[in-house]
Amino acid sequence: MKTGIKRSLSALLALLLLASFGSLASCSSRIGWGVVLWTVKGTSAKAGTIVPVYLKSNITKLYVIGTPGDASEKLEVPLWQIDAFRSKNDARKRIARMADLVTIYLIAARDGLPVRERPSNSDTAKRVYRLKENEMVKVLERVEGEAVFTGSEPLPGDWYSVLTLDGTRGSVFSYAMRMFDESSGEAPAQLEAQNDSKAIADVFSRTWRPAWYSSMLEESTVDLDYFSLRFGLFCDAINRQIRVELPASSKVFEYTSISQDKDWLIFEPTDLRIRREGPASILAAWGPTVGAESPDDLAGWRSGDNYLRFVDVKQDIREAIRVEEARRSASSRDFFSSAAILGPGRDSTGMLAFSSPAAGTLELWPSGTYSWKDTIFLPAGFPPSADDSVTEQKGRVSFGLRLSEGLSRDWQGGFSLYPDSGEGRADYVYTLEPDKLTLAKVLPAAPGLPVGEIDGRFGTAILEFPAQK
Repeated sequence: MKTGIKRSLSALLALLLLASFGSLASCSSRIGWGVVLWTVKGTSAKAGTIVPVYLKSNITKLYVIGTPGDASEKLEVPLWQIDAFRSKNDARKRIARMADLVTIYLIAARDGLPVRERPSNSDTAKRVYRLKENEMVKVLERVEGEAVFTGSEPLPGDWYSVLTLDGTRGSVFSYAMRMFDESSGEAPAQLEAQNDSKAIADVFSRTWRPAWYSSMLEESTVDLDYFSLRFGLFCDAINRQIRVELPASSKVFEYTSISQDKDWLIFEPTDLRIRREGPASILAAWGPTVGAESPDDLAGWRSGDNYLRFVDVKQDIREAIRVEEARRSASSRDFFSSAAILGPGRDSTGMLAFSSPAAGTLELWPSGTYSWKDTIFLPAGFPPSADDSVTEQKGRVSFGLRLSEGLSRDWQGGFSLYPDSGEGRADYVYTLEPDKLTLAKVLPAAPGLPVGEIDGRFGTAILEFPAQK
Protein backbone atom coordinates (compact mmCIF):
# COMPACT_ATOMS: atom_id res chain seq x y z
CA MET A 1 0.00 0.00 0.00
CA LYS A 2 2.80 2.42 0.88
CA THR A 3 4.50 1.68 -2.44
CA GLY A 4 1.23 2.44 -4.22
CA ILE A 5 0.89 5.73 -2.35
CA LYS A 6 4.40 6.77 -3.30
CA ARG A 7 3.73 5.93 -6.94
CA SER A 8 0.50 7.90 -6.84
CA LEU A 9 2.24 10.91 -5.31
CA SER A 10 4.96 10.75 -7.96
CA ALA A 11 2.31 10.65 -10.64
CA LEU A 12 0.52 13.61 -9.08
CA LEU A 13 3.75 15.61 -8.98
CA ALA A 14 4.41 14.83 -12.63
CA LEU A 15 0.91 15.92 -13.57
CA LEU A 16 1.31 19.19 -11.68
CA LEU A 17 4.56 20.07 -13.35
CA LEU A 18 3.19 19.24 -16.75
CA ALA A 19 0.06 21.28 -16.07
CA SER A 20 1.93 24.20 -14.54
CA PHE A 21 4.66 24.59 -17.07
CA GLY A 22 3.74 22.38 -19.98
CA SER A 23 6.14 21.35 -22.65
CA LEU A 24 8.33 24.16 -23.78
CA ALA A 25 7.70 23.00 -27.29
CA SER A 26 4.03 23.90 -26.85
CA CYS A 27 4.82 27.60 -26.37
CA SER A 28 3.76 29.15 -29.63
CA SER A 29 2.25 32.53 -28.77
CA ARG A 30 5.02 35.11 -29.06
CA ILE A 31 4.84 38.01 -26.60
CA GLY A 32 7.69 39.99 -28.11
CA TRP A 33 11.32 39.95 -29.22
CA GLY A 34 14.49 39.81 -27.19
CA VAL A 35 18.12 40.75 -27.66
CA VAL A 36 20.52 38.19 -26.14
CA LEU A 37 22.94 40.15 -23.97
CA TRP A 38 25.09 37.28 -22.70
CA THR A 39 25.53 34.19 -24.89
CA VAL A 40 23.45 31.20 -23.77
CA LYS A 41 26.13 28.56 -23.45
CA GLY A 42 25.89 25.59 -25.81
CA THR A 43 23.19 27.13 -28.01
CA SER A 44 22.88 29.27 -31.12
CA ALA A 45 21.56 32.15 -28.96
CA LYS A 46 24.73 34.21 -29.12
CA ALA A 47 25.19 37.69 -27.69
CA GLY A 48 23.61 40.25 -30.00
CA THR A 49 21.14 37.91 -31.70
CA ILE A 50 17.41 38.64 -31.83
CA VAL A 51 15.15 35.85 -30.56
CA PRO A 52 11.38 35.44 -30.16
CA VAL A 53 10.12 35.66 -26.56
CA TYR A 54 7.21 33.35 -25.69
CA LEU A 55 6.81 33.53 -21.93
CA LYS A 56 7.93 35.55 -18.93
CA SER A 57 7.78 34.35 -15.31
CA ASN A 58 8.38 36.91 -12.58
CA ILE A 59 8.37 34.11 -9.99
CA THR A 60 11.21 32.01 -11.42
CA LYS A 61 12.80 35.06 -13.12
CA LEU A 62 12.94 33.31 -16.48
CA TYR A 63 12.07 33.95 -20.12
CA VAL A 64 11.13 31.19 -22.55
CA ILE A 65 12.73 32.07 -25.88
CA GLY A 66 13.17 30.58 -29.32
CA THR A 67 16.56 30.01 -30.93
CA PRO A 68 17.91 31.29 -34.23
CA GLY A 69 17.54 28.78 -37.03
CA ASP A 70 15.30 26.32 -35.17
CA ALA A 71 11.68 27.36 -34.67
CA SER A 72 10.89 24.22 -32.62
CA GLU A 73 13.62 24.70 -29.99
CA LYS A 74 12.69 26.57 -26.82
CA LEU A 75 15.03 27.66 -24.03
CA GLU A 76 14.57 28.95 -20.49
CA VAL A 77 16.96 31.81 -19.74
CA PRO A 78 17.28 34.24 -16.81
CA LEU A 79 15.53 37.58 -17.24
CA TRP A 80 18.82 39.45 -16.94
CA GLN A 81 20.24 37.65 -19.98
CA ILE A 82 17.67 39.17 -22.35
CA ASP A 83 16.51 42.69 -23.17
CA ALA A 84 12.88 42.25 -24.26
CA PHE A 85 10.90 44.50 -26.62
CA ARG A 86 7.42 44.55 -28.12
CA SER A 87 8.66 44.84 -31.69
CA LYS A 88 11.53 43.43 -33.67
CA ASN A 89 12.39 46.93 -34.84
CA ASP A 90 12.96 48.05 -31.24
CA ALA A 91 15.23 45.03 -30.75
CA ARG A 92 17.26 46.07 -33.81
CA LYS A 93 17.66 49.56 -32.34
CA ARG A 94 19.05 48.01 -29.14
CA ILE A 95 21.67 46.09 -31.12
CA ALA A 96 22.57 49.25 -33.03
CA ARG A 97 23.42 50.96 -29.73
CA MET A 98 25.78 48.09 -28.89
CA ALA A 99 27.43 48.45 -32.33
CA ASP A 100 30.84 46.76 -32.41
CA LEU A 101 30.57 45.78 -28.71
CA VAL A 102 28.07 42.99 -29.37
CA THR A 103 30.63 40.22 -28.82
CA ILE A 104 32.89 42.06 -26.36
CA TYR A 105 33.45 41.11 -22.69
CA LEU A 106 35.80 42.62 -20.12
CA ILE A 107 37.93 40.56 -17.73
CA ALA A 108 39.09 41.91 -14.35
CA ALA A 109 42.91 41.99 -14.18
CA ARG A 110 42.93 42.16 -10.38
CA ASP A 111 40.70 41.42 -7.42
CA GLY A 112 38.31 44.00 -5.99
CA LEU A 113 37.57 46.16 -9.03
CA PRO A 114 34.24 47.94 -8.52
CA VAL A 115 31.17 48.02 -10.73
CA ARG A 116 29.51 51.36 -9.94
CA GLU A 117 25.97 52.59 -10.34
CA ARG A 118 27.15 55.40 -12.66
CA PRO A 119 30.39 56.14 -14.60
CA SER A 120 32.30 57.84 -11.82
CA ASN A 121 35.05 56.71 -9.48
CA SER A 122 34.03 59.14 -6.74
CA ASP A 123 32.70 58.06 -3.36
CA THR A 124 29.25 59.34 -4.33
CA ALA A 125 28.97 56.70 -7.06
CA LYS A 126 27.73 53.64 -5.18
CA ARG A 127 29.51 50.34 -5.77
CA VAL A 128 26.92 47.77 -6.86
CA TYR A 129 29.27 44.81 -7.46
CA ARG A 130 32.83 43.79 -6.58
CA LEU A 131 34.75 41.89 -9.25
CA LYS A 132 37.13 39.05 -8.49
CA GLU A 133 40.33 38.57 -10.44
CA ASN A 134 39.61 37.00 -13.87
CA GLU A 135 35.87 37.54 -13.48
CA MET A 136 34.16 38.45 -16.73
CA VAL A 137 31.44 41.00 -17.44
CA LYS A 138 29.49 41.60 -20.65
CA VAL A 139 29.93 45.00 -22.27
CA LEU A 140 26.62 46.61 -23.22
CA GLU A 141 27.64 50.11 -24.34
CA ARG A 142 30.45 52.61 -24.18
CA VAL A 143 29.33 55.55 -22.02
CA GLU A 144 30.55 59.02 -21.15
CA GLY A 145 31.93 59.33 -17.64
CA GLU A 146 34.24 61.20 -15.31
CA ALA A 147 38.01 61.00 -15.74
CA VAL A 148 39.86 58.61 -13.43
CA PHE A 149 43.12 59.81 -11.91
CA THR A 150 46.09 58.30 -10.16
CA GLY A 151 47.51 61.21 -8.24
CA SER A 152 47.29 64.09 -10.70
CA GLU A 153 47.66 61.91 -13.79
CA PRO A 154 44.56 60.75 -15.69
CA LEU A 155 44.44 57.02 -16.37
CA PRO A 156 43.90 55.81 -19.93
CA GLY A 157 40.67 53.92 -20.52
CA ASP A 158 36.95 54.20 -21.13
CA TRP A 159 33.77 53.80 -19.14
CA TYR A 160 31.45 50.95 -20.16
CA SER A 161 27.95 49.93 -19.18
CA VAL A 162 28.28 46.25 -18.26
CA LEU A 163 26.33 43.22 -17.09
CA THR A 164 27.67 40.79 -14.44
CA LEU A 165 27.05 37.06 -14.25
CA ASP A 166 24.35 37.49 -11.59
CA GLY A 167 22.44 40.08 -13.62
CA THR A 168 23.77 43.24 -11.92
CA ARG A 169 24.13 46.26 -14.24
CA GLY A 170 26.54 49.10 -13.69
CA SER A 171 29.59 50.92 -15.04
CA VAL A 172 33.27 49.93 -15.06
CA PHE A 173 36.43 51.75 -16.09
CA SER A 174 38.55 49.70 -18.50
CA TYR A 175 42.05 50.64 -17.27
CA ALA A 176 42.53 47.53 -15.07
CA MET A 177 40.56 45.19 -17.33
CA ARG A 178 41.43 43.28 -20.46
CA MET A 179 39.10 42.82 -23.38
CA PHE A 180 37.84 39.49 -24.75
CA ASP A 181 36.10 39.18 -28.13
CA GLU A 182 33.76 36.18 -28.13
CA SER A 183 33.85 35.98 -31.92
CA SER A 184 37.53 35.03 -31.74
CA GLY A 185 37.07 31.86 -29.69
CA GLU A 186 36.00 30.30 -26.38
CA ALA A 187 36.34 32.04 -23.04
CA PRO A 188 39.65 31.37 -21.21
CA ALA A 189 39.67 28.29 -19.00
CA GLN A 190 40.26 30.27 -15.79
CA LEU A 191 36.98 32.09 -16.39
CA GLU A 192 35.10 28.81 -16.54
CA ALA A 193 36.63 27.81 -13.21
CA GLN A 194 35.61 31.15 -11.72
CA ASN A 195 32.03 30.62 -12.86
CA ASP A 196 32.02 27.08 -11.41
CA SER A 197 32.99 28.34 -7.94
CA LYS A 198 30.26 30.96 -8.18
CA ALA A 199 27.75 28.26 -9.05
CA ILE A 200 28.72 26.26 -5.94
CA ALA A 201 28.43 29.33 -3.72
CA ASP A 202 25.08 30.18 -5.29
CA VAL A 203 23.63 26.71 -4.63
CA PHE A 204 24.72 26.80 -0.98
CA SER A 205 23.55 30.34 -0.29
CA ARG A 206 19.86 29.69 -0.97
CA THR A 207 16.91 27.59 0.14
CA TRP A 208 15.51 25.72 -2.85
CA ARG A 209 11.83 24.78 -3.11
CA PRO A 210 10.13 22.28 -5.46
CA ALA A 211 9.30 23.94 -8.76
CA TRP A 212 5.55 23.58 -8.27
CA TYR A 213 5.74 26.24 -5.52
CA SER A 214 6.06 28.87 -8.26
CA SER A 215 2.86 27.78 -9.97
CA MET A 216 0.90 27.62 -6.72
CA LEU A 217 2.02 31.11 -5.73
CA GLU A 218 1.35 32.60 -9.16
CA GLU A 219 -2.15 31.10 -9.31
CA SER A 220 -2.94 31.49 -5.57
CA THR A 221 -3.72 27.76 -5.37
CA VAL A 222 -1.52 26.66 -2.47
CA ASP A 223 -2.09 23.00 -1.54
CA LEU A 224 -0.79 22.49 2.00
CA ASP A 225 -0.17 18.79 1.36
CA TYR A 226 2.51 19.79 -1.13
CA PHE A 227 3.46 23.26 0.09
CA SER A 228 5.30 23.40 3.40
CA LEU A 229 8.40 24.85 5.02
CA ARG A 230 9.57 21.23 5.27
CA PHE A 231 9.82 20.55 1.53
CA GLY A 232 12.85 21.59 -0.47
CA LEU A 233 16.56 21.09 -1.06
CA PHE A 234 18.62 22.24 1.94
CA CYS A 235 22.42 22.58 1.97
CA ASP A 236 24.59 22.26 5.10
CA ALA A 237 28.19 23.10 4.19
CA ILE A 238 29.42 22.73 7.79
CA ASN A 239 28.25 19.12 8.16
CA ARG A 240 28.68 18.41 4.43
CA GLN A 241 25.10 17.32 3.98
CA ILE A 242 22.35 18.04 1.47
CA ARG A 243 18.78 17.07 2.31
CA VAL A 244 16.01 16.62 -0.22
CA GLU A 245 12.63 16.67 1.52
CA LEU A 246 9.56 15.86 -0.60
CA PRO A 247 5.98 14.82 0.18
CA ALA A 248 6.73 11.19 -0.70
CA SER A 249 10.36 10.88 0.38
CA SER A 250 13.21 12.20 2.49
CA LYS A 251 16.86 11.80 1.48
CA VAL A 252 20.15 12.87 3.06
CA PHE A 253 23.34 13.00 0.98
CA GLU A 254 26.59 13.12 2.97
CA TYR A 255 29.39 14.22 0.66
CA THR A 256 33.14 14.65 1.14
CA SER A 257 33.99 16.66 -1.99
CA ILE A 258 32.43 18.46 -4.95
CA SER A 259 33.65 17.85 -8.49
CA GLN A 260 32.58 19.15 -11.88
CA ASP A 261 31.20 17.24 -14.89
CA LYS A 262 30.34 19.73 -17.62
CA ASP A 263 27.52 21.84 -16.13
CA TRP A 264 26.87 19.46 -13.23
CA LEU A 265 28.18 19.69 -9.68
CA ILE A 266 28.90 16.14 -8.42
CA PHE A 267 28.68 15.59 -4.65
CA GLU A 268 31.05 12.69 -4.11
CA PRO A 269 30.85 9.90 -3.08
CA THR A 270 27.03 10.19 -3.29
CA ASP A 271 25.03 9.94 -6.49
CA LEU A 272 23.63 13.46 -6.07
CA ARG A 273 24.35 15.96 -8.83
CA ILE A 274 23.04 19.48 -9.26
CA ARG A 275 22.95 21.68 -12.34
CA ARG A 276 22.40 25.41 -12.11
CA GLU A 277 19.94 26.40 -14.82
CA GLY A 278 19.42 30.09 -14.11
CA PRO A 279 19.61 32.65 -11.35
CA ALA A 280 16.59 31.10 -9.62
CA SER A 281 16.48 27.48 -10.80
CA ILE A 282 18.45 24.25 -10.37
CA LEU A 283 17.93 20.64 -11.41
CA ALA A 284 18.89 17.96 -8.87
CA ALA A 285 19.30 14.29 -9.79
CA TRP A 286 20.25 11.24 -7.78
CA GLY A 287 20.39 7.50 -8.33
CA PRO A 288 19.98 5.69 -11.64
CA THR A 289 17.84 7.67 -14.04
CA VAL A 290 15.46 5.53 -16.06
CA GLY A 291 15.48 6.43 -19.73
CA ALA A 292 18.40 8.85 -19.54
CA GLU A 293 21.73 8.02 -21.14
CA SER A 294 23.50 10.74 -19.16
CA PRO A 295 22.71 13.58 -16.73
CA ASP A 296 22.39 15.91 -19.73
CA ASP A 297 19.30 13.98 -20.84
CA LEU A 298 17.40 15.19 -17.77
CA ALA A 299 15.67 18.12 -19.44
CA GLY A 300 12.34 19.82 -18.97
CA TRP A 301 10.10 20.55 -16.02
CA ARG A 302 9.53 17.00 -14.83
CA SER A 303 9.30 15.14 -11.58
CA GLY A 304 10.40 11.56 -10.99
CA ASP A 305 11.59 9.21 -8.33
CA ASN A 306 15.15 10.52 -8.49
CA TYR A 307 15.25 13.96 -10.06
CA LEU A 308 13.40 17.22 -9.60
CA ARG A 309 13.63 20.90 -10.45
CA PHE A 310 13.90 23.39 -7.59
CA VAL A 311 13.48 27.17 -7.55
CA ASP A 312 14.50 30.02 -5.28
CA VAL A 313 11.18 31.41 -4.02
CA LYS A 314 11.30 35.06 -3.01
CA GLN A 315 7.76 35.21 -1.61
CA ASP A 316 7.12 34.68 2.09
CA ILE A 317 6.33 30.96 2.45
CA ARG A 318 4.89 31.40 5.94
CA GLU A 319 2.54 34.14 4.77
CA ALA A 320 1.30 32.00 1.85
CA ILE A 321 0.61 29.14 4.28
CA ARG A 322 -1.20 31.50 6.68
CA VAL A 323 -3.43 32.81 3.88
CA GLU A 324 -4.34 29.29 2.77
CA GLU A 325 -5.06 28.16 6.34
CA ALA A 326 -7.34 31.19 6.78
CA ARG A 327 -9.18 30.33 3.55
CA ARG A 328 -9.76 26.77 4.73
CA SER A 329 -10.94 27.94 8.14
CA ALA A 330 -13.44 30.27 6.45
CA SER A 331 -14.75 27.37 4.33
CA SER A 332 -15.20 25.28 7.46
CA ARG A 333 -17.10 28.07 9.23
CA ASP A 334 -19.34 28.50 6.19
CA PHE A 335 -20.21 24.80 6.22
CA PHE A 336 -21.06 24.64 9.92
CA SER A 337 -22.92 27.96 9.79
CA SER A 338 -25.03 26.73 6.85
CA ALA A 339 -25.79 23.53 8.73
CA ALA A 340 -26.91 25.51 11.77
CA ILE A 341 -29.31 27.54 9.64
CA LEU A 342 -30.74 24.53 7.83
CA GLY A 343 -31.59 22.52 10.92
CA PRO A 344 -30.95 21.68 14.58
CA GLY A 345 -28.93 18.78 15.81
CA ARG A 346 -25.51 20.05 16.83
CA ASP A 347 -24.29 19.11 20.28
CA SER A 348 -22.50 21.44 22.69
CA THR A 349 -19.18 20.97 20.86
CA GLY A 350 -20.72 22.05 17.55
CA MET A 351 -20.42 18.52 16.14
CA LEU A 352 -22.75 17.60 13.27
CA ALA A 353 -23.93 14.05 12.70
CA PHE A 354 -25.42 12.72 9.45
CA SER A 355 -26.59 9.14 8.99
CA SER A 356 -28.44 6.66 6.84
CA PRO A 357 -28.74 2.84 6.83
CA ALA A 358 -26.73 2.64 3.58
CA ALA A 359 -23.99 5.16 4.37
CA GLY A 360 -23.52 4.81 8.13
CA THR A 361 -22.98 7.80 10.43
CA LEU A 362 -20.64 10.65 9.58
CA GLU A 363 -19.72 13.00 12.42
CA LEU A 364 -17.91 16.25 11.72
CA TRP A 365 -16.35 18.54 14.35
CA PRO A 366 -15.52 22.25 13.89
CA SER A 367 -12.13 21.46 15.44
CA GLY A 368 -11.22 19.65 12.21
CA THR A 369 -11.80 15.97 13.00
CA TYR A 370 -14.27 13.38 11.76
CA SER A 371 -15.64 9.94 12.55
CA TRP A 372 -17.40 7.65 10.05
CA LYS A 373 -19.11 4.58 11.49
CA ASP A 374 -20.87 1.58 9.98
CA THR A 375 -19.67 2.06 6.40
CA ILE A 376 -19.90 -1.65 5.56
CA PHE A 377 -22.72 -1.08 3.05
CA LEU A 378 -20.83 1.57 1.11
CA PRO A 379 -18.82 0.42 -1.94
CA ALA A 380 -15.25 -0.50 -1.07
CA GLY A 381 -13.06 2.52 -1.77
CA PHE A 382 -15.72 5.15 -1.17
CA PRO A 383 -14.80 5.71 2.51
CA PRO A 384 -11.16 6.73 3.09
CA SER A 385 -10.23 3.31 4.48
CA ALA A 386 -10.52 0.27 2.21
CA ASP A 387 -10.55 -2.11 5.21
CA ASP A 388 -14.11 -3.44 5.56
CA SER A 389 -13.32 -4.82 9.02
CA VAL A 390 -12.95 -1.28 10.42
CA THR A 391 -16.24 -0.35 12.08
CA GLU A 392 -15.29 3.27 12.80
CA GLN A 393 -12.88 5.41 10.85
CA LYS A 394 -11.40 8.51 12.47
CA GLY A 395 -9.14 11.24 11.25
CA ARG A 396 -8.83 14.83 10.16
CA VAL A 397 -11.17 16.83 7.90
CA SER A 398 -10.19 19.87 5.88
CA PHE A 399 -12.75 22.08 4.11
CA GLY A 400 -11.99 24.29 1.15
CA LEU A 401 -11.27 21.73 -1.57
CA ARG A 402 -11.08 23.70 -4.82
CA LEU A 403 -13.64 22.67 -7.43
CA SER A 404 -13.49 23.12 -11.17
CA GLU A 405 -16.02 25.40 -12.82
CA GLY A 406 -18.02 22.38 -13.96
CA LEU A 407 -18.26 20.80 -10.51
CA SER A 408 -19.05 24.17 -8.90
CA ARG A 409 -22.27 24.35 -10.91
CA ASP A 410 -23.61 21.15 -9.35
CA TRP A 411 -21.98 21.03 -5.91
CA GLN A 412 -21.77 23.53 -3.07
CA GLY A 413 -18.25 22.75 -1.94
CA GLY A 414 -15.74 20.06 -1.09
CA PHE A 415 -13.65 18.65 1.73
CA SER A 416 -10.83 16.17 2.24
CA LEU A 417 -10.65 13.36 4.79
CA TYR A 418 -7.32 12.19 6.19
CA PRO A 419 -7.77 8.87 8.05
CA ASP A 420 -5.63 8.16 11.09
CA SER A 421 -4.76 4.84 9.43
CA GLY A 422 -2.50 6.77 7.06
CA GLU A 423 -4.11 5.37 3.92
CA GLY A 424 -4.04 8.70 2.15
CA ARG A 425 -6.32 11.61 1.52
CA ALA A 426 -9.82 11.16 0.07
CA ASP A 427 -11.62 14.09 -1.60
CA TYR A 428 -15.39 14.64 -1.68
CA VAL A 429 -17.83 17.20 -3.05
CA TYR A 430 -21.06 17.86 -1.18
CA THR A 431 -24.49 19.43 -1.35
CA LEU A 432 -26.10 20.44 1.93
CA GLU A 433 -29.89 20.60 2.04
CA PRO A 434 -32.39 20.92 4.94
CA ASP A 435 -32.97 17.18 5.10
CA LYS A 436 -29.77 15.62 3.80
CA LEU A 437 -26.08 15.77 2.98
CA THR A 438 -25.19 14.35 -0.43
CA LEU A 439 -21.59 13.26 -1.05
CA ALA A 440 -19.68 12.16 -4.14
CA LYS A 441 -16.08 11.05 -4.23
CA VAL A 442 -13.85 12.83 -6.76
CA LEU A 443 -10.71 11.74 -8.53
CA PRO A 444 -7.51 13.30 -7.17
CA ALA A 445 -6.20 16.33 -9.03
CA ALA A 446 -2.60 17.41 -9.45
CA PRO A 447 -1.46 19.43 -6.42
CA GLY A 448 -2.56 23.04 -6.67
CA LEU A 449 -5.19 22.34 -9.33
CA PRO A 450 -8.95 22.12 -8.71
CA VAL A 451 -10.64 18.73 -8.69
CA GLY A 452 -12.62 18.32 -11.85
CA GLU A 453 -14.04 14.82 -12.16
CA ILE A 454 -16.35 12.59 -10.12
CA ASP A 455 -14.95 9.11 -9.49
CA GLY A 456 -17.11 7.07 -11.85
CA ARG A 457 -16.70 3.85 -9.87
CA PHE A 458 -19.10 5.08 -7.21
CA GLY A 459 -22.47 6.70 -6.98
CA THR A 460 -23.47 9.23 -4.36
CA ALA A 461 -23.92 8.71 -0.64
CA ILE A 462 -26.94 10.37 0.97
CA LEU A 463 -27.01 10.93 4.72
CA GLU A 464 -29.97 12.43 6.59
CA PHE A 465 -29.48 15.73 8.33
CA PRO A 466 -29.33 15.89 11.26
CA ALA A 467 -29.01 12.44 12.77
CA GLN A 468 -30.79 12.18 16.09
CA LYS A 469 -28.60 10.72 18.81
